[in-house]
Amino acid sequence: MEILVAEPFENPEDGFGLQQAVLEEVVRETRGPTALIWSSERYVGATRLETRRSGFGEAVRLAEKAGFPVMVRNSGGGAVAANRGSLSFSLTYPVDDLRHGLYERYAEGVDLAAAALQRVGVAAEGGEVEGEFCPGAYSVRSGGPLGVKHAGLAQRVTRRAARLEALIVVRQTAEITDVLESFYGALGLPFRSDSVADMPASVPQVIEALTVEVGKRYDALEGRIRETTLERARALRGSWRAAAG
Repeated sequence: MEILVAEPFENPEDGFGLQQAVLEEVVRETRGPTALIWSSERYVGATRLETRRSGFGEAVRLAEKAGFPVMVRNSGGGAVAANRGSLSFSLTYPVDDLRHGLYERYAEGVDLAAAALQRVGVAAEGGEVEGEFCPGAYSVRSGGPLGVKHAGLAQRVTRRAARLEALIVVRQTAEITDVLESFYGALGLPFRSDSVADMPASVPQVIEALTVEVGKRYDALEGRIRETTLERARALRGSWRAAAG
């Protein structure tokens, strides 16, 4: 496995595009299994299912008013919010049969993310959190069911590759809490504001912890993002942005 760490993006669409470009390369077998870490300026990442809710247009309007453009991602889960105090982490692998391995990948990702956060002093574990963003069984939390959610996991699976992705909220969480409250409220969905909180660590420290943990588990080395990959990512701008209703 190769580990790719991108420089922070001004445009969050480039991060979404980079994830997609890496997936396409794995599908074409021009790249092997890859761990990718990236961060960007503010955004809300919604799902296609949420775009069909009656309050979605209002949710987008409120998010954009708060300075969070809304991206519609091609994976499952629920809405997330991110800023420079957050990071996106993904593992992309070739797959032979998309009917198998879904739950194993989720369990593997939760265990990896929790172990990495333990390295920076977070008592992280897998489990749901009441009133969490991106609700689901495959969350990374501390403090039990009424505690804090640190990461939500989702997957994108194609016929020849699968991407397990996690949004990890590290610092600067006050504005994330605010935009999630308004976004989930407009959608008519529950969200508990104290389910999000700052970690006792910085984004660079969490990136280092993830890099070490991936290296340890997969005998992985850090690589370089190809210019052709970045060009493909930029070419996908316009594929992710949601319009306010």
